[in-house]
Amino acid sequence: MTSTGALVARELVRSGHLVRSMRLAPYVTSVAAVAAYLVARLGDTRDAVGDLRVLALLLALGCGYALDDSAAATLQASPYGLARRLGLRIGCAAALVVPVWAAVLAIYLPSAPAADRWSLGLGLTTEPAAAVAVLWAVAAWARRQGFDEPGIITTPVLLASLLLAASIPRLPMLVGPGREWTPAHLRWSGIAVAATCALVAAMRDPAARLGSWGPIFRRTKS
Repeated sequence: MTSTGALVARELVRSGHLVRSMRLAPYVTSVAAVAAYLVARLGDTRDAVGDLRVLALLLALGCGYALDDSAAATLQASPYGLARRLGLRIGCAAALVVPVWAAVLAIYLPSAPAADRWSLGLGLTTEPAAAVAVLWAVAAWARRQGFDEPGIITTPVLLASLLLAASIPRLPMLVGPGREWTPAHLRWSGIAVAATCALVAAMRDPAARLGSWGPIFRRTKS
């Protein structure tokens, strides 16, 4: 089954069916918004932290639609498991967004002090990674509840989460370089890990638990 699943995944990617089945409009809109923002800034990279956070928000908004699948009800009966179907979509979304984010970092980080570039790049990548993990966890759990296209839910979730992060003075999250930078990004890392765990749990096939416990129940009854 594992080798068959890998062959199916490769064929979906090679033939382009996976990309065509995804909602590309949100990604195109996000990338267009990023390009428009960069043009509007006219090469001004002095506020690297603020600009990168705006650009990360624009890209994250598009990522929230990665798990939308209008054919989800049909594919539930297929032997290709839920985790693999969602995993392929997440991988495809990452392949679309990561190069754009890398290009944005390449534009802005050279304007930062040389000693701070790695810290800024890593920290400002952790923030959108945590945000996107939260969005995908929410979308995956919504899929389990029967919402085949949960992307529309993720936009208010992202905005509400950012407002919440900015409104807790005792645990600042959106900080600039300085004494609070490392503690804040350790908190972002914790959010990313927790959201990833929730995502993995949501990707578990609904029938898997019954299948794994079934033999035990049968032996008990016998």
